[in-house]
Amino acid sequence: MPAVRKSLSSALIWASIFTWIIVVGRLVVHRHNNFATFDFDLGIHDQSLWLLANGKWFNTVCGLPVFGHHAMFMYYFLVPFVWLGGGPNLWNMFQVAALACAAYPVFLIARHRLKSEASALAFGVAWLLLPTTAYLAWETFHPETMAIPFLLMGYHYATSRPEGMGKHVTRHNVITIVWIAVAMLWKEDISLAVMGLGILLMFRKRIRFGAALFAGATLYFLVFAVWFVPHLAGELSAYGALYGNLGTTPSEVVKTSLRHPSLFIDRLSDNNAIGYAGRITSPLAFLPFLAPLTLLMGIPQYFINILTTADFTWAMMYHYQAVPNVAAIAAAIEGAAFLQRRSRALGRLGVLGVVVCAYIAANSWGLLPFGAKYNIGYWPHGTRDNSGWVAALDRIGPTDVVSAHYAFVPHAAQREIIYTFPNPWIKTNFLNDDSKFVSPSEVKWLVIKDGTLGQAPQDLLNQLIAQGEYGEAQTVAGITTYKRLKP
Repeated sequence: MPAVRKSLSSALIWASIFTWIIVVGRLVVHRHNNFATFDFDLGIHDQSLWLLANGKWFNTVCGLPVFGHHAMFMYYFLVPFVWLGGGPNLWNMFQVAALACAAYPVFLIARHRLKSEASALAFGVAWLLLPTTAYLAWETFHPETMAIPFLLMGYHYATSRPEGMGKHVTRHNVITIVWIAVAMLWKEDISLAVMGLGILLMFRKRIRFGAALFAGATLYFLVFAVWFVPHLAGELSAYGALYGNLGTTPSEVVKTSLRHPSLFIDRLSDNNAIGYAGRITSPLAFLPFLAPLTLLMGIPQYFINILTTADFTWAMMYHYQAVPNVAAIAAAIEGAAFLQRRSRALGRLGVLGVVVCAYIAANSWGLLPFGAKYNIGYWPHGTRDNSGWVAALDRIGPTDVVSAHYAFVPHAAQREIIYTFPNPWIKTNFLNDDSKFVSPSEVKWLVIKDGTLGQAPQDLLNQLIAQGEYGEAQTVAGITTYKRLKP
């Protein structure tokens, strides 16, 4: 009978996973096909992959070397798919699959800790219900989101070591390291979560292995996050300006916070740090607070997010929430185990609370078909007139230099040089200095969505047309392409 229950629960979680992939995957593909995705960040990632596949390095969408943006070495795993014709829809579907499949390690962790097939299934389904899981898919491809199932599998193996000694333990540790290494290779920030996992293991009396994980992750972070990425970027970053008077580098933020704790506390208060923690944990019935050591995996990213002056870093719809939500779901399972050790009934009540709260959250602010946000603009439902965008794609050549509307960039990013207009004339959302721009005379095509430009870009466009630099305008369904006529 236990074997039957085990097989049934496994079948049900995989059925839930495949259903989620089909439902959410269709929505994400439809979003991209309707030109509702953006240069930052899908255009960045698609161009980066194309550049690596063609032996090139400088990303013109964001203005940084590929690995000066982030240390995303698992890009090389995707490079062969570029050679086979892969593009944004494929990367997005990979991410949808990664998010859905993360339910399986959640299921395994809960099965191990709670010794219950029903509880394991409940937590796996809760992961799929969490609003942030669907938002991460909606936001389109990001490397830290891709790291989620690998990090969760690493956590599962790290916290479920077999009894005894010898080759079985060694093999288990090797498998743990492989999962964690792959997770860190997606993005350097993941190493911060691994540091927290190392501390957790040391508290659980796995001192040698925990210390080794902590030391390895710390070394990885120092080499790649502190030295390698800033070195390639020329000390330029999208994030330095986000911390205001706390500083422009991680070390400056830490030093300022220690020297002037009032600035640190004021920033937490201004950004409603308690409310942010509540948004992460409330869909999990606040159970994560019962396992503070497990939450260490997400604490560094939590403070990285909440200490900025930009509200998008603590908004639940963006990739900044990938690691905090991994820590939260793992801590919720540990919290349920904590309750179960005191009373089996209390443990079951905790699991039920997670499912109920996850469903309520999905319904009240989620993007799934039964969620409140499903029909208010996140997903471009129905048929749209994309003829203008398609006509622009048909008009420009595959290697032409382009400066275009941000929604067009992800559809044309597989080329060496593409900018978001008004780059390269006016620097916007370009993280490097102006010397990294090609001469504007090399830009052959402009792709403009009529009526969307601000005053300065519109004045620039009018000037370029009046001077005769661009002409032969073709307007289809509100999208105008201009061809360069003279230097």
